[in-house]
Amino acid sequence: MEMPVDIAALQAELTRLRTRLGTLDDMDEGMQILDPNLRYVYVNCAAARHGQRSREELIGHSMGELYPGIESTEMFGHLSRCLRERVALAMDNEFQFSDGSKRWFELRFEPVPEGVMVLSIDVDLRVRLEEQLRHAQKMEAVGRLAGGIAHDFNNLLTVIINYSQFVLDELPADSPIRSDLEQIEQAADRGASLTRQLLNVSRRQVVEPVLLSIDEALTRLEPLLQRLVGEDVQVSTRLGSAGGVIRIDAGHLDQVLLNLAANARDAMPEGGVLTLRTEQVVLDAAYIDAHIEVAPGSYVLLSVTDNGTGMDAATRARIFEPFFTTKGAGRGTGLGLATSHGIVRQAGGHIWVYTELGKGTTFKLYFPLARHKDEAAPSPIAETGDLHGTETVLVVDDTPGLRELCSRTLSAYGYTVLDADSAEEALRFTERYSGPIHALVTDVIMPRMRGPELAQRLTALRPGLRVLYASGYIDEDLMSVIDRASFLEKPFTPMQLARRLREVLSR
Repeated sequence: MEMPVDIAALQAELTRLRTRLGTLDDMDEGMQILDPNLRYVYVNCAAARHGQRSREELIGHSMGELYPGIESTEMFGHLSRCLRERVALAMDNEFQFSDGSKRWFELRFEPVPEGVMVLSIDVDLRVRLEEQLRHAQKMEAVGRLAGGIAHDFNNLLTVIINYSQFVLDELPADSPIRSDLEQIEQAADRGASLTRQLLNVSRRQVVEPVLLSIDEALTRLEPLLQRLVGEDVQVSTRLGSAGGVIRIDAGHLDQVLLNLAANARDAMPEGGVLTLRTEQVVLDAAYIDAHIEVAPGSYVLLSVTDNGTGMDAATRARIFEPFFTTKGAGRGTGLGLATSHGIVRQAGGHIWVYTELGKGTTFKLYFPLARHKDEAAPSPIAETGDLHGTETVLVVDDTPGLRELCSRTLSAYGYTVLDADSAEEALRFTERYSGPIHALVTDVIMPRMRGPELAQRLTALRPGLRVLYASGYIDEDLMSVIDRASFLEKPFTPMQLARRLREVLSR
C-alpha cells in the first residue's frame, strides 16, 4: 500500500531550507527528492535540466510514469536499495532519454526522512574524453606494434627481393626454376603491400604530400566509386568546400575513399545511397574541448554517409583496430579502416564515426585547410642514365643480410664498398681510414645512434660526404630532418638502390 506524503508541508519545509542555505537552483549539481513511492517531491533547476523535463512535469509523478522502462535499469536498482536499506550509494550512469539520446551522470543516492535524495553531476564530457583518450592510447600502442613489425618485415623482404633478383640475373631464360623464383618475387611484392598498410596504420609510411582539392579528387573518383559499389548503390556527391585545398599524399586520399566506399557497399547488401559531402568548417574552442588530439582552426570536412545496416557499440569501438573485421573468412584483411585512420592522422587530420544499428553510418574526416604552396616537388628516382660508379661508399646497417646485399649490389655497379655493422663502428673506421669516402648509405633506425645523427657526425669529419638513407619505417620527426631526395624506402630492388645512389652522387 502506498504511503501518503503531505507534499504541501514538504514544500514549505524546503522553502525554509532555501532561506537558510541559499537557493538550491543556483547549484550546478542536480538535486531531487523522491517519496517512498518514488514520486518526485522536489527537483532543482539542474536536476530538471539533467532529466530533460520541467519541474512542473516531474513534481507529483513517479519515475516509472515519466521514464518507461526505467525499472529494469541498474540505476533504479540502486535507488530502490537506498530506499529499502537506508544506505548511501553512488554510481556513474548512462541515461537514455525518450528521443534515443544518451548522457552520462555521476549519481549519489542518500536516504532522507522524506524518502531518498538523488544528487547528479553531468559528467558526459569527462566520460567521452576519457573514452577518446583510451582509444587514442590504444591506437598509438597498436601503431607502434604495427610499425615495429613492418620495420622488421621490410628488412626481410628487402633481402628476399634482392637475392631472388641476384639468382634470376644468373639464370638462363629457359631455366625451369625461373618461374619458381618469379613466384617468390610476387609473394614478396604482396608482402611489401601489406607492410605499407601496416606503416599507414602506424603513421610511419614515407609520404609525398601535395596540395590538392578534395572537390576535384571526388569528381575524378566518382565514376570509379560508382563501379566499386555496384549499380544498386547510388553515389551522390555534394561538393561545398569552395575549392578548399588540403596537403596529403594523393594516392593515400584515393585509398581512404575507396576503403570507405567498399565498407559502405558491404553495409548495403540490398542497395542504398552513398553520399559524399564536402565543406569548409572552423573548429572552435567548444569543439576542441570535447575532442582530444584536435587543434583549433580551419578544416575541410569530408563526410561519407551510407544508409546501410549500421554498427553496434561494441563494433564501433573496434573498427579502427588492425585486423579487426566483421566480414567472413577471405573477404577482407581488417586493415582498410585502420589504414584510413592512420592516413588521416598522418595528414594532420582526424576521423570520427557516427553510427546506429539499422540507420546507417557516417564517417567524418577533417583535414587542415592548406594555405601555402610551399612543398618541394617530389624527387623521383631517375629512370635513365648509367648507374655505374667508381666512388667509395660506406654502407652502415645493423642487419647483416641487408648490409651484405647492399655491398654486393654496389660492388657489382663498380663502387668500392666499405661496411660497418653499427654507427659506432662507422665512426671509428672513418677516423682511421685514410682514403676518400664519397658517400654514406645508412639505415635510419639503428640501436644507440640513428642514421641522421651518424650522418651529421661523419659529414663533420668528411666535408662533402653525400648521404643516402634507407629505411622501411620512419617517424615524422626523423623525416623532417631528412631530404626526401636522399631517401630510399625499403623494400627496394638492386636497380633502385643503384639509381638513388647515383642520383645522390650526381647532384
